[in-house]
Amino acid sequence: MKSSHIFSQILQHIRWEAFEDIVQKYSGDHAAKGISCRSQFITMLFAYISGADSLREITQGMAMQGGNLNHMGIDRTPSKSTLAYANEHRSWEIYRDMSGNLVARIQPGLSRKSKSRGFKGKLFSVDSTTIDLCLSVYPWAKFHHKKGAVKVHTVLDHDGLIPVFADTTHGRVHDGNAFRAMFTGNPNLFPPHSVIAMDRAYVDYELFGEMSGRDVWFVTRLKSNAAYRVVETHAPPRKGNVVSDEVIELTSRKGEACGHCLRRVVVWDDEKKTELVLLCNNLKFGATTIAGIYRQRWQVELFFKQIKQNLKIKSFVGTSENAVKTQIYCALCAIVLLNHLKQISDSRRNQCKEKSFSFSNMVMMLRISLFRCISLNDWLSNPFIPPPETTRNYQQNLCLFGQQAQGRGLFSEE
Repeated sequence: MKSSHIFSQILQHIRWEAFEDIVQKYSGDHAAKGISCRSQFITMLFAYISGADSLREITQGMAMQGGNLNHMGIDRTPSKSTLAYANEHRSWEIYRDMSGNLVARIQPGLSRKSKSRGFKGKLFSVDSTTIDLCLSVYPWAKFHHKKGAVKVHTVLDHDGLIPVFADTTHGRVHDGNAFRAMFTGNPNLFPPHSVIAMDRAYVDYELFGEMSGRDVWFVTRLKSNAAYRVVETHAPPRKGNVVSDEVIELTSRKGEACGHCLRRVVVWDDEKKTELVLLCNNLKFGATTIAGIYRQRWQVELFFKQIKQNLKIKSFVGTSENAVKTQIYCALCAIVLLNHLKQISDSRRNQCKEKSFSFSNMVMMLRISLFRCISLNDWLSNPFIPPPETTRNYQQNLCLFGQQAQGRGLFSEE
């Protein structure tokens, strides 16, 4: 694969037949006079992987590649106005479905289950991140009176640490309402006996009852004003930081909507020097297992840090709601592909008994080598492979200028 550059080899990990089916589903290329959806998608992937964060950087960066565009499947370089128009008018649902397609195909290969969980089901983390926007520029992104924002609600699968579901709303949408719509609208998202780690903002007693009825377990934090009655008390384990372990029954009017007994586990946090009161609907989990599950929730925070810092998702090249959502879902597609490359790199470097690169370090080196003509698998094994040496014959170079190789200099006189 040395005849093509690294970026074109990355694009080969995408099933373009599935992408064309999605485009046809939403009539994305209907009456399109500018660039196609495929060209738009490739251009946005280039923007996130290369670190370009403005229309000028994206389009000029693509234009600098010249003949390499053919290897990407692009006919011509999009102009700034053409790319901006496509982001504003092409349906963002195309790229949402494409991110789901990539996750469904790549996620099984990214599975790296932890043996120390204490349960057999899948582990998910649910959280949202807020991206601040200027309300005068993004008037649709309502948040506060003088401030705009967009929220990205994410379900992170810990078997691979990639988002299996994401929803984008304006800043005023409450996290609990977004999660309820996510849970009820996607019944196959959380299989039975899976575990969801989430923060206190997602406390919804009625929804907790529905989750318990479907054998979906959760671990969250109990609100400080929650009314409950202790049904049973368990002795905390001798080792660890568990302070107390109780089975409770909610007694408030809203709490009665749950209809199930819950676990109340108090854990001491050594770093913050405070107690964390955890709530779980599984009565068989060990108290240390419940504490460990909530500790794993921090992985979703690391994911948000990863996507904001490495892909620069905080800056947008379009101001409409469609353009912002298009960029967010293209960024999610890019993060899935990059995690896929990271796993390949880790596997190949482990075979060579070499230390693995961090995600940010790999992305940085990939940006520098994006259009280097080398096998992608070889580069993932060792990014420091020098380019092949080209033998240069000085006498042949002189002949290019009409000189004879008889010991005369380039500008020697007759």
